[in-house]
Amino acid sequence: MNKRRAIQIMVNAAELYKKNLEDQKILFLYGIPSEIKKVLQMESGRLLPVKKYEAVFLRNNFLHLTGVKINRTEISSAIHFYEKCLGHRLMESDFRFAGDGSTNQKLEILENMMCLKRNVTMIGDFSGRGWKLYSEKVAGNVCGCIGFVKDRNTQWNVPNTLLKKDIRDVSAAPVQKVYAIISKRYAEEKYSILEKLDKGLDMKVCTFPEEIERMLDRGNLRLKMKSQEH
Repeated sequence: MNKRRAIQIMVNAAELYKKNLEDQKILFLYGIPSEIKKVLQMESGRLLPVKKYEAVFLRNNFLHLTGVKINRTEISSAIHFYEKCLGHRLMESDFRFAGDGSTNQKLEILENMMCLKRNVTMIGDFSGRGWKLYSEKVAGNVCGCIGFVKDRNTQWNVPNTLLKKDIRDVSAAPVQKVYAIISKRYAEEKYSILEKLDKGLDMKVCTFPEEIERMLDRGNLRLKMKSQEH
């Protein structure tokens, strides 16, 4: 891949990031399918085996997902890089590819993963097998995944890398199924936008552990239309 093509991908991806992820908090609700199925068969409606994972997507996180190394004489920060992408002002002299070849792999899935609220199907603990950059959690599908770590300053889980790998190959067993993805703006108190919901769940009937229920704005919870996701 040459730099001209890389710029095209990063500019498109930055626009998708701004539209779909910037300044948002994402709540992944997940669990082991056999356990969830058992509860659903009991018709109790209380899905106690469901677990949660929260992540925040800020402007300075975008650079880490591209895999490029910025030229500090041209670009002052990760936010500056993001702004140049959005402004269609990114130059070939502004960045370089990583020497280990990982940049190409990240760029090949970058645009697709900017629509992660639609594309993520599984989540798991990062196994760390064969990778230099450490992530604590990975979420994705059989084609690729996004890694998360806890930010030392904010204590929020933030994205730190992309892997063009089947998530089952880079996470500890068992990889768990994502049953719902819910979002909110960074400053909002509770989650209200249902981005994705497993067809086996009915939010009017199903409830989650109390810790999760306190995070939801049940009165305004609404399913996002598919036409709004792109």
